[in-house]
Amino acid sequence: MQDPQPIGPTPAGTPPSKPAAARGGLTRVCRGLALLVFCNALCGLVSRLPPAAGPGQSLSSLVHGDLADLLLRLHSPAPAWALAGSLPAATVVLLAAGFLVGVSCILWLRPAALVAMTLAASLLLLTLRATGADLWADLRAARAWLLILAVLCYGVVLMATVVRWGMLLSVQGVHLPLGLLTRLTLIGVFFNLAIPGAVGGDLVKMGYVARAAPARKAEAVLTIFLDRVVGLLGLFLVAAVAVLASLPMILGMDSRFRPLQAGALVVGLGSIGGVAGVLLLEYRSRILAHPRAAALLSRCARHVPARVAAILARLAQAIELYRERRGVIVRATLLAVAVHVLLAVDLFLVGKALGERTLGLQHYVVVASVANTVASVPITPGGMGTRDATAAAFFTAFAAEPVAAIGSIPVTLSIVFVLWALVGAVVFLASPGAHDAATQPTRDT
Repeated sequence: MQDPQPIGPTPAGTPPSKPAAARGGLTRVCRGLALLVFCNALCGLVSRLPPAAGPGQSLSSLVHGDLADLLLRLHSPAPAWALAGSLPAATVVLLAAGFLVGVSCILWLRPAALVAMTLAASLLLLTLRATGADLWADLRAARAWLLILAVLCYGVVLMATVVRWGMLLSVQGVHLPLGLLTRLTLIGVFFNLAIPGAVGGDLVKMGYVARAAPARKAEAVLTIFLDRVVGLLGLFLVAAVAVLASLPMILGMDSRFRPLQAGALVVGLGSIGGVAGVLLLEYRSRILAHPRAAALLSRCARHVPARVAAILARLAQAIELYRERRGVIVRATLLAVAVHVLLAVDLFLVGKALGERTLGLQHYVVVASVANTVASVPITPGGMGTRDATAAAFFTAFAAEPVAAIGSIPVTLSIVFVLWALVGAVVFLASPGAHDAATQPTRDT
């Protein structure tokens, strides 16, 4: 996660170009400004806390306080330092952890990752702020056994993806232990939150699986792409069925929520189109047999390097294996459907744990399907923030009660995702050769 264009001589002794040096200098200036803004905001946050403020008051002050004053006005560190001595140890630990995480992100993340994480954090903050949610109070009052069940439910989701990936690998003649696949999946979950978009973890998994199966690198890497396609197919199926089955409920939304209504219909119709598009792959051989398509491919092949052409040929052969093993694709798709149904169940468990009392499982399936479809657009790490804002908007449209818990429900589910990502971070740090595989995911493929 270093700067993409470091200043100074390269390992080969060649100095960077002037544009690269200029970009590196601009990046450092932006990091410095971001660090000053962050530290100033933290001083303002601490200085306006009441004496002996607990962690909940600190979080509430951040979420519901005057953000413009916090970010745009200069704050002296002296009052904050003086007040810090009267704060409880739990509050001090929370603030110190936030400071370390913020400074680490500013100093070490790539600019694109930093912008994406800032956007995700802003959307999470605005979700809580717009709904008036008191996350800390909601978590303290929640039914602990349902929250624990929600955490375990996401663990089942991850194991289903492990099994699905193993099925796709076995068709390619790559047989890896279940423990290794679980480890790679957890590492992927961590990097999905550490890298902008929804495929950062896939890139890291490519590096690991290429090393674990050196004789069939291209085929093993292909399964990650196919697993992503199958996962999207499962999402499309669940979203299409959920939206079509809930059309009366969606069309019955209040006129204030026309944009949400339109968004749900677009997701439903788009999901039907996505399913049709994936099914068209079954007929790709007939499409490629068309004279014009064959001529176009022949023309393109003349300009492709020999090594790339060889890899593409191997990938084509690997794809053909799945035509002979349609049963595996069907089972993998059913697992993908189960994964997205379980994600809706997970949201349902979180909602009931936080005291939501008016919506049924059908509502949660619609909310989860649309929110996960929005989150699949690679804007923020792992879809954080975009998923939460979308879910909170639909909970509002469906008149969830109590209103104060509407923002806390999706954000709590995001906390569940983060907990599993932290498990993945521990696994990553404990994995031999982790850094090399993470920084050069596809070099050997």
